[in-house]
Amino acid sequence: MPPELTGVAVLAVHNVAVHRLLPAPADAVVNLATAVGIAGFARRVGCSAGDLGIRPDDAASGLRLGLAAAAVAGGGVALGAAVPGTRRFFHDRRVSDVGRGEAAYHVAVRIPFTTALAEELLYRGALLALFRRRRSDASAVLWTSLLFGASHVLPTLDHYQGNPASTLVEDAGRGRRLAVLATTLSTTAAGGVFALLRLRSRSLLAPVLAHAAVNVSAFLAGRWVVRVQGRG
Repeated sequence: MPPELTGVAVLAVHNVAVHRLLPAPADAVVNLATAVGIAGFARRVGCSAGDLGIRPDDAASGLRLGLAAAAVAGGGVALGAAVPGTRRFFHDRRVSDVGRGEAAYHVAVRIPFTTALAEELLYRGALLALFRRRRSDASAVLWTSLLFGASHVLPTLDHYQGNPASTLVEDAGRGRRLAVLATTLSTTAAGGVFALLRLRSRSLLAPVLAHAAVNVSAFLAGRWVVRVQGRG
C-alpha cells in the first residue's frame, strides 16, 4: 500500500475512535498521539524534517507569517462577533456554560496543542509530506484539505443540537445535512489556506498559529456574546 494511503487509513480509524468511542479528555490525548505517530511513520518512509515543516531553520519564517495570519484570523472573528447581523452565530451555550477552570484548559491546552498542533502536524505535516512524495503540490493540498474537511463530519453531527445553526432550519434532518455541507466546505477551504501558509513559510508553525487563533478567538467570542446578550 502506498504510504499516503496507509496514513489515510489510520486517519479514518482515528476519526471514528475519537468521535464515537473515546470520552474527553482521552480523545484529545489520542488526537496528539496519532499525529505524532503518523509523523514518525512519514519520517521512516523517507520524509525529511523539512518535508514535515519541522526544520528548526524554518521556524523564524513560520513565526512571522503565522503571527500575521493569526492577527488577521482573530480580527475577523472579533469583527463577526461585534457585528449584530453575524453575532447570533457565536451564541453557543456549549462554550459559555463551562466554568472558568475548564475554559482556561480549553484556551491554554486543548485548542492550541491537542487540536491546532495535532491537526496541523497530521494534515499539513505528515499527510501533506506523504502526498507530495508522488503528487504535485496542488494535488497534495487538495487531497489533504478534502480529508481535513471530511474529518469534521462526525463532530458536526455530534454537536448539531445547541449549535446556533440548528435554529436556522426547522426540519432537523435537513438542518443537519446543510450543517455538514457548510462545515465540510468551510473546513476544506481553511485546510487549503493552512496548507498554503505551510508551503509559503516552509514551517508548520505558521498554520499552527493561524489555526489556534481561529479556534481560540471563536471560543472566547462565544463566551462574550452569550454574556453580553444575557445582560441585554
